[in-house]
Formats: sequence, structure tokens, C-alpha cells
Amino acid sequence: MSAIFGIIYTSEAKPDTDSKALQAILRHRATDGAKVYEDTHVVIGNFQLITSVYQRNESFLFEKYNCIITSDSRLDNRNDLINRLLLNNKKEYIGDSELILEAYKKWDNLCTDYLEGEFAFVIWNKETRKLFAATDHIGFRSFYYYSSADTFIFSSEIKGILALKKKPHNLNKGVLIDFLKNNFDGSTFDTDIYQLKGASQLSYKNKYGSKPIVTQYWTLKKQGKYQFIKDADWAECLTDLLIQSVRNRLHTDKPVGLALSGGLDSSFLAGILAKELARKNQPLYTFSHVVAEKYKGSIADERYYIELTGKKYPNIVQEFVQLPEEIGPFDDLEDTCERTEALCYPFIYVDKALYSAAQKYGTGLFFTGFGGDFAISNKGSGMIYEMLRERQYQKAWDYFLVLKKYDKLSLLTAISQLIIEPAIPDRFYMLFRKYLRPDSIRLNDTLLTATNKKRIFGVGGAVKNRFARIIDGGIIGGLLFNTQKKLSASYGLECTVPMLDKSICEFFMDTPPEQFLLNNSKRSLMRRAMQDFVPQEIQWRKDKSAFSPNFTEKFIESKTYITHVLTDDSYRNARKYINVTALKSDCDRLFLGQGNSSEHREAAFVIMLITFLSWLENKNYAI
Repeated sequence: MSAIFGIIYTSEAKPDTDSKALQAILRHRATDGAKVYEDTHVVIGNFQLITSVYQRNESFLFEKYNCIITSDSRLDNRNDLINRLLLNNKKEYIGDSELILEAYKKWDNLCTDYLEGEFAFVIWNKETRKLFAATDHIGFRSFYYYSSADTFIFSSEIKGILALKKKPHNLNKGVLIDFLKNNFDGSTFDTDIYQLKGASQLSYKNKYGSKPIVTQYWTLKKQGKYQFIKDADWAECLTDLLIQSVRNRLHTDKPVGLALSGGLDSSFLAGILAKELARKNQPLYTFSHVVAEKYKGSIADERYYIELTGKKYPNIVQEFVQLPEEIGPFDDLEDTCERTEALCYPFIYVDKALYSAAQKYGTGLFFTGFGGDFAISNKGSGMIYEMLRERQYQKAWDYFLVLKKYDKLSLLTAISQLIIEPAIPDRFYMLFRKYLRPDSIRLNDTLLTATNKKRIFGVGGAVKNRFARIIDGGIIGGLLFNTQKKLSASYGLECTVPMLDKSICEFFMDTPPEQFLLNNSKRSLMRRAMQDFVPQEIQWRKDKSAFSPNFTEKFIESKTYITHVLTDDSYRNARKYINVTALKSDCDRLFLGQGNSSEHREAAFVIMLITFLSWLENKNYAI
């Protein structure tokens, strides 16, 4: 996963110091080399992290038709593009950058309609002095930009822009709410820097006072592309799509890794990857977060199920990652902020440990099962309302009774969770949200009031509409993928998420709701699709829950650090958005082992918010 960057000056010629400063700040991304183009008013660069064999011969700053392209890309429909563009004589060695430029030459701004995969690219036309940029449909690759009257700057990381943009740096307080409620509108923590959302194009004319023009070229919706009569055909199609999604990402000559838990999603991927790599006589390295075998705490890890997968596939090399006792959710948070440039979730310290372990094996691609729960591995609870919307009243009633019994719900609770909440439209849900799902994160009154105007990620409305909303709104890419992509790139590897491939997202939108509940089983579609890929004990297990090994203990062990953040004068400004009195009371109770795991996570999240604000203050932001 390469880093792209550039500067365009509309008036005076560029100072050499700007180019050097920008390159210096992103140098950590130049794992496999660097290329930079410069003229009197333009700098365009690419710092390379090569994970695909097609990148070995690629010119990362490809120049043709009086245009220069820099891209961070992995195209999945290379053969189709090569045929459409009549480039079969270059099939064996043509790079993705050249393919994108050829597509742009043929279809202009419509080129994105013909591209499949992951990409963020910039094309600079030297003759017309115009810039064209675009991101992939889901938003897998990051692209940040800044525009003033005389300068346009773009970069794969915010820090590249901060090295050059005019001061002062102004904090976007609204984005704090977005972080907490998982919203996204393209804003960043800096009021002057924006992120180009997934499925977006940006055009910019090199003229004093010009402003970038951003448009969205695709939205996720039901298309009727997938239509089957037999239940088995739906499961088989999902299997085929997942296999193809994995294959699209496996054009690498570096070791392949996977974050493996004992759950359905990552175990399914392990089966697919192990089979694909076995054909090439290659191993699959799996990395699993576990507690020590002699651990006597209250939380059991997934070691039993993980080892079942290892026994099924001889080419799996399993690495069990046990964190040292001194490592916890607040360990080296400044380093985490530098790597991700974002307020992160409390379990990111686990991801850092997994990436670090994978780095030791020279891993190039690191797969995760993230995203399955959003769509194809959906538990099915929200599908009752989907059936009602499709006027399948008998099916809705039958499966309502199944889920009521499965989850041991009272009749009123079942009606509320399975029918009423999904049926409330957004505009009404937001009015009554505080009564349905009260805020428990300890913000002060000013910020808490503002959050009531913000939509909560993942609630309100029908399941498929909600999923389309988070894809179209850029939430997945803007808040989640870019954190993981930047974090993994900082360890010299690329995190990849096949379960949220565009083709699979579209398949989910077309899938009938009952497919997720057939055989009276939650996640029925995924369970049936993974037949023969995972041990049956995993395929039909019902005891999987969110795994956070000894997080509660680690929170309590961090009492000294937490107390320091809540009382030390150096954090005074960073605490101004927090109801400190209430948070202290919460923590005192949690230190005694009282409260559930969710309360510990929420308290940890607020502590991380304070440290993130402190980090920004050290970056010269007025908090």
C-alpha cells in the first residue's frame, strides 16, 4: 500500500523546502522506494509499499498523454480492462497506474465506472493544468486534501499536509462527536483538511482562488443482479464471491498473514486462504491474540477453536500472541496517535501486537475477517423487519418466534428489538434516541447536547438501508479502514478486508432476508457457505461472543495511568470536554471490579479521547 502526495501552487513558483518537508514527513512509507515529479509549480510523489507482483515492474509515477498519475491501487478487473482497452500485448507486465491512466484517457471522468478494487489516485494534466482524483467504491484507501487560494495539497496521511499548510491549526470540535458516534462527513480533526470519501471524484483547476469540486459517482443499492430459486444457490454464490475476493488480493510474492479468532468470519477466510496457498505450496501464517495457558482470569480465549482450524490445514503456521502483563489499552498512546492520526478504539493495542508479530515474518498482506457482521455474516435479528417490509408476514412471524426463543427474549423485548426499533425512521429515531439508547459516555453538557443531533452508527432503520448508509456515507472507509490501513502500513504491511468487497456488498443487498435465518440458525447464510472449509464445531457453534481477553483486568492494572490523566495539570485543557467528576466516580467503581465489560470499554474510550486531545495540543492545536 503506497503513499501518494503532491502540491500545486497557483501563483508563485514552489519553494524547494516544501517538497523536502513533505517527503521527509512521509518517508516512513517508502518501504520499497520513492519517485517524485517536480516542475516550477507542481510536486507529485509516490512512496512505495509493494504487495502485488504486478507492482514489481510498475512505474509508480507513470507518464503518458501529457499526464502524470500517482496511485495507491490494486485493480481486481485487470483482465477485463486490458481487453476493453486493447492492451493484450502488455498483459504480463502492465501496471495498475498505467491501466487507470488508459481508462481515464478513454472514458474521462467516467473511468471510475470501469474500475474494480481498491484505489486512490491522482492524474495531473500538464497541458491543461487540471487535477483529477478518485477513490474506490468503498473507501479502502485514504486520500486527504487541503485547499487555499494559492495552494492545493494532497496526501495519504494528514501529517503530510500539516507539514505545509498555513497556520494556525484549528481544531474541528465537531469531529470529536463524529469519533464518538462513528459519524463521518469528510471532516478531519483539522477544520481545513478534508478526506475524500469512498466512491468520490475530485477535480481541481490550477488557477488562483480555485476550489476543489467533489462528486459521488456510485451508491450501494439493490440491483437484482443476484437471483436464485434454491437456497443452496445463495450459499454457493457467497462461497464463490468470497473465494474470488480472496484471489483478487493474493497476487503477492510476500508471506500472507491472517488475524484468526475462532469465529465464523476469520475461520472461513483461513479455510479459503489455506486452500489457495496450498496450491502454490505456500504457508498461511495466522496470528491470534490469546491469554497465557495458565491464565486464571474470568475470560476464556479462542485457543481451542483456533487450533481446530490449524489441525485441519497442514500449511497453516499458527502464532499465538500473548501480550506482556505491562502492555494494555493505554500503552504508548502517543505512538498510536502518530501512526493512525485518529482517536482509536480501546483494543487497538491488540492490533498493534498482531501487526508487530506479522512484521517479524516479513508479511506483505494481512487479512482480517472484519466487516462480516455488517452484511453477509449478519446475525439475522434485523431481518424480521426486512420481511415485513417485503410483506412476507407469515415468514416474519415464524422467524420472530424462532429468534424470541433463540435469544430467550420476553414478548415485549422481542417486539421492541426486532420490530419497533428497526422500523423507526431516522428523523424520528434521532428525536427519541436518548430514551431508547441513553448516552453513557461521560461528556460535558455542551458536547453531550451536540451528540444528540448526531446519528449513531449502526442503529435506526432497516438493516439493508442502514448498511447502504454507512457505505455511501463513507463511514466504513473514513473511520475504520483508514485507521487500519495507516496502522498496518506503519509496520510495512497491508491490511486487507475481503468481506466488504464491492461485489459482496452488492450481493448482500440482493439477498432475501430469510437466507440469514434458515434452519432456525442465526448467521445461516455464512454457516452454509463455509461447508467443507471449517471444522463443524466452528461452523455450527453458538457460543461466540466479542473476545476481549483480560481487558477488565488490564483496565484495573492501569489505575495509576488513568488517575494521572484525570488529575494531572498537563491534561487540564484536554479534560475540558469531559464530565470529570462523573468519570472519576465511574472509574473508582470499575477499579473495584464492579461494572460490566461494556462500561470498562466506554471508560477506556473517554480516557483515550483525553490523551488524543493532549496529543493534538502538542501539535499546536488550541484545545
